[in-house]
Amino acid sequence: MKNVYLPITVDHIARVEGKGGVEIVVGDDGVKEVKLNIIEGPRFFEAITLGKKLDEALSVYPRICSFCSAAHKLTALEAAEKAVGFTPREEIQALREVLYIGDMIESHALHLYLLVLPDYMGYSGPLHMVEEYKREIKTALDLKNLGSWIMDELGSRAIHQENAVLGGFGKLPDKSVLEEMKRRLKEALPKAEYTFELFTKLEQYEEVEGGPITHIAVKPRNGVYGIYGDYLKASDGNEFPSEEYREHIKEFVVEHSFAKHSHYHGKPFMVGAISRLVNNADTLYGRAKELYESHKDLLRPTNPFANNLAQALELVYFTERAIDLIDETLSKWPIRPRDEVEIRDGFGVSTTEAPPRGVLVYALKVENGRVSYADIITPTAFNLAMMEEHVRMMAEKHYNDDPERLKFFAEMVVRAYDPCISCSVHVARL
Repeated sequence: MKNVYLPITVDHIARVEGKGGVEIVVGDDGVKEVKLNIIEGPRFFEAITLGKKLDEALSVYPRICSFCSAAHKLTALEAAEKAVGFTPREEIQALREVLYIGDMIESHALHLYLLVLPDYMGYSGPLHMVEEYKREIKTALDLKNLGSWIMDELGSRAIHQENAVLGGFGKLPDKSVLEEMKRRLKEALPKAEYTFELFTKLEQYEEVEGGPITHIAVKPRNGVYGIYGDYLKASDGNEFPSEEYREHIKEFVVEHSFAKHSHYHGKPFMVGAISRLVNNADTLYGRAKELYESHKDLLRPTNPFANNLAQALELVYFTERAIDLIDETLSKWPIRPRDEVEIRDGFGVSTTEAPPRGVLVYALKVENGRVSYADIITPTAFNLAMMEEHVRMMAEKHYNDDPERLKFFAEMVVRAYDPCISCSVHVARL
């Protein structure tokens, strides 16, 4: 008698950004196939910007995603400035990092409380949790609103920020706004710590723990845990300049996805908060370093669910980091908002840590003041192959369970990566 193969499908993964599904093909002797079906249509953002003036292209890139718009704007901006041979002053770099951290705080809070926590509390979504978990929902909104306000003040709006421009900022907030920002960040620190303590109590499913995972992250500048860097660092001990990313990481098309998959030296790999800790935990400082040292046994590099706890730890770290960056800026106040940038021909690559999903790559070539080449690789495109592997591992442990239970666990694995599907699909070539 032939084996009977039955597909178990999730048409739409709930509580992730963008539209994607899961298909698990099961026979009477086990799991035969697992696919992450990324079915949101491609949008060709790289091609759209070819031939556009550089400043016009820099206004297009944030439209790739409203959730990650500051990440796309600031990474594209740095790639453009590298291409034309311009380096911003330290105080401008510091304020840009604060803007980026606003995105990090908002995105981490949204993911942890509103997308992940309902799974653990037995709810289909955060709205159903309000009565029983008022403190958690209020904490989520307080942190999310803080991140959004920071982006509004420094970027001119909470999404698709236009105030970050070549050479600096279009304008800077008053000194009093930065002082208020520092005060509100200090008030948020206990909420960030509460988030970390909450997530130390949540299960990390051992079903998805297998052999070692290669983790890749940006090597932070100046030896301080952060967002920007000029090298990529892998957990196998390899480091290479950002400009060499194509020599080590290969994208390839898979039939079931509008987003490409990626391999590092021929194998799947992971990026994200846990990958940042695996590679750069020695550069943490402050309260986050203390929490890391006391809970590092829970931050297991072989378990994707540890990514949730790693994000919670980063809420503490980046809140503290933003306070320090504001202090540094205020010590130099007043500062010029921008410097003139001479637009020259050139090629530039920027690698940053896009909140909260991991390494974001922008490579731009400028000729005659216009973009002549653009290559963008998003964290979700890096993660998809590894994510599919972990869904398979979960399915192999639960394929004999009730199908609804298997679907639930498969979705939990995907949500642990916090994929941004909309970001990923623009790279498809049909």
